[in-house]
Order: sequence, then C-alpha cells, then structure tokens
Amino acid sequence: MKKSLTLFVLVVLSFSTFAQTIWKDTVVFNIPKDGFVHSLFDTIYNNGASPLTLTWSKSSESLLTGWSGVGICDATVGGGTCYGYNDLAPHTLVIPANAKATIDVQMKALTTAMDGCSYVTVTTNFGPMTFKYCAWPTATKDFDNTNFVTIYPNPATDYVNILINDKKVTSINVVNVIGRRIAKFNVDASKNDDIRVPLDKVADGVYLLQFADASGKVMGVRRVTKQ
Repeated sequence: MKKSLTLFVLVVLSFSTFAQTIWKDTVVFNIPKDGFVHSLFDTIYNNGASPLTLTWSKSSESLLTGWSGVGICDATVGGGTCYGYNDLAPHTLVIPANAKATIDVQMKALTTAMDGCSYVTVTTNFGPMTFKYCAWPTATKDFDNTNFVTIYPNPATDYVNILINDKKVTSINVVNVIGRRIAKFNVDASKNDDIRVPLDKVADGVYLLQFADASGKVMGVRRVTKQ
C-alpha cells in the first residue's frame, strides 16, 4: 500500500493538491509493556510550492486490555498543539510549502497488558492514518517448549485439545493475527483433564493461544492453525 500510494502521488503531482503530500498510511511501533508513555509519529510532507491546510481528527480505535491512549499532538514549522486522547473534534494545521507536519499518538501498555497489537486511526483531509502499536512476549522459548503444553490436533478443524502441564496456568486467551482476543477460557489447575477449545466458529487461519497465570501475566504462547 505504501509503495503504490507513493507512486500514485508522484504520477499525478501536477494535477491536484492531494498530490503535493506524501505520508505513510500505516506506521508500526513495537513498544515495551512498562506502563510508560510511548509516542508514534506519522509525517506528512508538503512537496508543493504553496501552503496546505491539514484537517484531522481521531476517528476510531481498537485497544487491547491493559492498553490506553494518553494524547495526540500535531506539529509543523512554528509549533503545534497537544490534545486529550478522547478529543474527537476536528483540528486544523497549516503546512508551509516544502515543509512537513507530524501527528503523534501517545500510548502506554501496562506490564500486565495483553500481547498483540492495538490500533488508532486518525482521519485527515488527505486520507487516513493508522497507528499500530504492538507488544509480544519478551521470550519465545515457550513456542518450542513441548513440555509446557500438549496440543492436538494441530492443524485443527473444529476444535483443539489442550493438556496443560504447568499448574500456574489459570486461563487461555485465543488471539487472532491482528492481536485481538476472540475468546478466553478459564483453567482449573487442580484437574489433569484435557481442555477442548472450540474453533468451529472462527475463520481459517493462524491463531495464538496465550497461557496466563492468576495475575494475567502470559507465561507461554503456542500457535494453532485452523483449516
């Protein structure tokens, strides 16, 4: 999308005001789950000979559990302004000729936040901007730890059976490829029975099974394929 958009901008540069701007439609930032504020910038370049007026507003979000927005700032030559994260009003900024402007979305994730990706979309008069924040387990050894859990069948069709060998696990999150939790199952650590997780109502594809303890901390992650 980024390459084709840039090509389109270059081809029609002399025909419209839209063609004077270049930006990334999606920016991605892998952030630590530390409870601190982290900023993600998207930059709009005005390559034309005349000033451009940028109008923007936050239009949508999809935040995982434990994630929260802090604020959104805009800036260009001469300064800028920061707004509350829940401010949905349209805001205007003038980008001088041959200059740039930035939109900065500030986000934080608690140490117990769900692994995956959260999204914030800002609508502008030049097109949408999507800010994608991702956080994953710091260690990946559990992917290969066959003693942690036993999962079968995998690939699966209607369900998977899971035998958990770690008594600290109290819940299982089923997460799709964009980091959204689609199901959660509680685990009784006192039992040794297999757990059957239904997959008949989810689309074919790859899913992550997150195994969490009583505090919500993810202890391990395994991939499951539904086909």
